Amino acid sequence: MGKENFMTRLDNKLGAKHPELWKLVKFFIAGGISNIPELGSYMLCLYLFGVMRISRLPGFLAFMERFVKAEEGSSLAAVVYAYMISTAIGYTVAFILNRKATFKADSNVALSTLLYVIMVLFTIFANGLIGPVISDFVGGLIPAAALAQILSKLLGMAVPGLWTYPCNRFVIHRKRKSASV
Repeated sequence: MGKENFMTRLDNKLGAKHPELWKLVKFFIAGGISNIPELGSYMLCLYLFGVMRISRLPGFLAFMERFVKAEEGSSLAAVVYAYMISTAIGYTVAFILNRKATFKADSNVALSTLLYVIMVLFTIFANGLIGPVISDFVGGLIPAAALAQILSKLLGMAVPGLWTYPCNRFVIHRKRKSASV
């Protein structure tokens, strides 16, 4: 028997005992992984568009403090472009990871991509409506503005899971029905 990588062993053990739960876990792992290039590209775009200037930062916390403050006095257009570019990158990474690793889909790629784009556009629109409500609610509970922003963002990222997992699992990343012999 050949060498199995870590994910293959987990797939074989957890996937055999609890296949749906394991898919859900992998879905959230893929989402977490896709947040890394999304956040990185967002900050890079803000820097390249001149919204955020970095000079001799003493550490990661100082960088994040400047990052949060940078948006307050920034050009709205630059922030919107940074958001659109980084969101496209993050959702693309999530699509690939979920198609290949989470659901191992073999359905039509073009149709899956179209359905995914529709779901993403709905999610962005819904976040535009839900985000301010969450932000106002959290801002009323937590007086520290930076902490409230971070908590609002985390909640805003979690709420779409209510529809993105079922859409990805049952509509977008399907497996073809195998023909019985």
